[in-house]
Amino acid sequence: MKSENKNFLLNVAYQLLSYVFPLITVSYISRRLGVDNVGIYSYTYSIVYMFMLAAMLGINNYGNREIAKVRDNRDELSRVFWSIYRLQLMVVGVVIVGYLSYLLLWCKAYKEIAAIQFLYLVSVCFDINWFYFGLEKFKLTITRNCIIKVLSLVLILCFVKTEGDLAVYTYIMAGSTVASQLYLIFSLHKYVNRVKTTLRDSLNHLKGCLLLFVPVLAFGIYRVMDKTMLGSLSTVTELGYYENAERLINIPISVINALGTVMLPRMAYLLKNKASEDSKKTIYASMKLALLLASVMATGLYLIADDVSVVLFGEQFLKSGSIIKILSVTILASAWANVIRTQYLIPMRMDRIYVTSTVGGAIVNLILNTMLIGKYGSYGACVGTIVAEYFVMLYQTIKVKAELDIGKYSVLLFEFIIKDVGIMVITYSFGKLFGSIYIRLIVEICLAVLLFLGLNYKYIVNEFLGKGKANSGE
Repeated sequence: MKSENKNFLLNVAYQLLSYVFPLITVSYISRRLGVDNVGIYSYTYSIVYMFMLAAMLGINNYGNREIAKVRDNRDELSRVFWSIYRLQLMVVGVVIVGYLSYLLLWCKAYKEIAAIQFLYLVSVCFDINWFYFGLEKFKLTITRNCIIKVLSLVLILCFVKTEGDLAVYTYIMAGSTVASQLYLIFSLHKYVNRVKTTLRDSLNHLKGCLLLFVPVLAFGIYRVMDKTMLGSLSTVTELGYYENAERLINIPISVINALGTVMLPRMAYLLKNKASEDSKKTIYASMKLALLLASVMATGLYLIADDVSVVLFGEQFLKSGSIIKILSVTILASAWANVIRTQYLIPMRMDRIYVTSTVGGAIVNLILNTMLIGKYGSYGACVGTIVAEYFVMLYQTIKVKAELDIGKYSVLLFEFIIKDVGIMVITYSFGKLFGSIYIRLIVEICLAVLLFLGLNYKYIVNEFLGKGKANSGE
């Protein structure tokens, strides 16, 4: 998996930039805007994000897969791209009308911020990341992301000073997203020709997109709707705690998503070109990497949750540390399900299993959120998210147990957890020797990384870097 690992590292950089730059600013923003404004931003963004999911209509996964299949034929690539992109623009137009209707007729609280968030929806018009991911062109997206994120960071530091600057912050975040997507449009001519497509060409993709849209929407419900429900059923203060906790949880999840993004077009290409006999080996190698990373990141976050919350967000966000600890268990389920979904279910067109699992997870999450958020606030939202994630993982696992080496995956997970709990215990014991929260945090992180590298040296050198004979899982 040497070439795939290079793309994985590139995509990790892309994903991390999407989360680490906001994490860099969140320490500043949390202190400047305060917990309530963080909650207001999160609440209004969660609503526009649901409209953004509807606007993309499952095209991210569908387009990625379809582009990967025809990437060796420029004429066919051009035809497929323009027909899918035309469908995307049609759907975005409809969704924009829907969001404007929401602003005019139903939006009562935080209307000014919700109106600024409309820029996020505009950015979807130009979102063609799926095209570049299908071609496995990751360097371009990383370059784009670096430039835009650095500029947005500079703007935030220059213009966001007080609690009254929430609107300015929202303009910068949403506007930078628009600029980020526009950047990719200008490079299109290098890869596709301008060709005419018919309405029928675009509508031919509708069924496939809709099928993959259902799980995307369901995923949005149990990963984003909890914020909307927290803002509606609890308080924006509780949402502020939850929002910052999830910022940290999203970093390890983004690393796992990077692996899925890289391997989806690779698996689709292998299966298209009759190389399916290698799929089990590839999936095993991917699962090993995903579980190795997920287990150490989950235990690591649990270890530093309280200290990192105070250091990054301020003492008023101490409750975020408890939420991080609770949500850290979702990282393992997310990693496991991501590999099965992106490297087996979607490439093999087993969309029914994917759809059913995520819809089921969304229903479970919605029910639990309704029951628990009003009484328990952010802790209630944590329970809903955890149960939903593990429902999805278990359902997909049961459905593919006859085709994949589930037993071998389970052994890997058990071994990694035992190893990483040992790392956590050693690191925690050593960290207690230091009274300063800043020194303790630095020491714990450095020691945990060194122990992880030492315990997994052979895997990193021989398998991930490809210096030795890779373990095929057989």
